[in-house]
Amino acid sequence: MTIIFSDIDGTLINKDLVVTPRTRKALILAVKSGHMFVPVSARMPEAIKPLISDFLPDTPIISYNGALVQDASGKVIDSKVMTPSEAVAICRFLEKQVPDVAWNVYSGSYWFSQNRSNFWIAREEDVVSLNSTEVSLEDIENLDEVHKLLLMGEPEVIVTLEDKLKQLFPQLSIARSLPYYIEVMASGIEKGRAVTLFAQHYGIEMADTIAFGDNYNDLDMLKAVGKGFVMANGPKEVQEMIGQVTSDHNHDGIAEILEELL
Repeated sequence: MTIIFSDIDGTLINKDLVVTPRTRKALILAVKSGHMFVPVSARMPEAIKPLISDFLPDTPIISYNGALVQDASGKVIDSKVMTPSEAVAICRFLEKQVPDVAWNVYSGSYWFSQNRSNFWIAREEDVVSLNSTEVSLEDIENLDEVHKLLLMGEPEVIVTLEDKLKQLFPQLSIARSLPYYIEVMASGIEKGRAVTLFAQHYGIEMADTIAFGDNYNDLDMLKAVGKGFVMANGPKEVQEMIGQVTSDHNHDGIAEILEELL
């Protein structure tokens, strides 16, 4: 059995945010042949499931860049979290010092936001086709755990904010995922760690795993697996570092490889 790991945005889904018919067919055939498919994304679980539920309904999921690992039934294999108090401290800092930046807090399958009428939050709801739940910081304090914070704002503000937050909260993993987004998670969360843990859980050697990705946050995953492939729409530097490149996300790069290998 081979485990097929895949990033989602820019990899599994095309510019229209859907999985193309050829790639769907290749994945269905792979799973029917006894292989396992696992999406790996910074998205929350509920923003991953709708993309594959109509053709691969029973699929394990690695979400929040590896902070949450679940089997096909939704049972948690691994969960690496930050404390609600850490999340609240960051959100309070934003509200006082950088009020133009909106915060979002993710816990398991739940997405909590500061203000649903905010431009950035409304935009994200549209992209992932989900509605957040508007809450207060007191509500966040009462959570059991936090998997991720997503901070949103104008790129010039986000650049400066990233450096400031790293100074104030060195114990956390803080990085821009897009020019206008900062993701905050517990330290040590990487896709490479998550896929290795997942394979070990199922007793599969890493030599029997493959992965697809398109960007820098996929590098450790692509290096950890037996065979890693970069989409042609990925940065040239990432392509050169991995060495194996397939067609872009609009032209069935995943299917191209699966049809050849499996």
